Amino acid sequence: MKKEQKIFKLADSLIKKYDTRDPFAIAKELGVNIIFREDFINLKGMYKVILRNRYIFINSNLPVEMQHLVCAHELGHDLLHRIFLKSSIFQEFVLYDMKSKPEYEANIFASELLLDDEVVYTCFKEGFDVYQVSSMLGVDINLLLIKVNELQKRKENLKSFGLPKSNFLK
Repeated sequence: MKKEQKIFKLADSLIKKYDTRDPFAIAKELGVNIIFREDFINLKGMYKVILRNRYIFINSNLPVEMQHLVCAHELGHDLLHRIFLKSSIFQEFVLYDMKSKPEYEANIFASELLLDDEVVYTCFKEGFDVYQVSSMLGVDINLLLIKVNELQKRKENLKSFGLPKSNFLK
């Protein structure tokens, strides 16, 4: 099974188990501590294990939608990369770093957790473009593009809905 499929299944199982897509609620259920920081200037968030306690730090100055995205992204690091973090931290200045495999995987996790397949698919089927769907769902367009990329890999025929060609995910 490909890593992307495992990430999809992990997000799906958490959504079903906890009956929510809210990354804050899921983090709480998993025992991950969330700390909002007012002193982060350019830093959006970070994940760190301290004395076996798991922490997600989030810039409290970000808009609420971005805080959810950062939380979901950092939760992805907790679930997918915790073993790598025993001696380091993941700091997020830019969420869409596609050159780093762990960052890309955390982005995939965030897109799978926050965006329902059927809702995304239906929006495009009804003729909305990627900018409209992004606005309607209240998510960053880059997160939506990651979700669309993953949907296409899982056989959903979104290409016929006139999505823009992009090298963003290449």
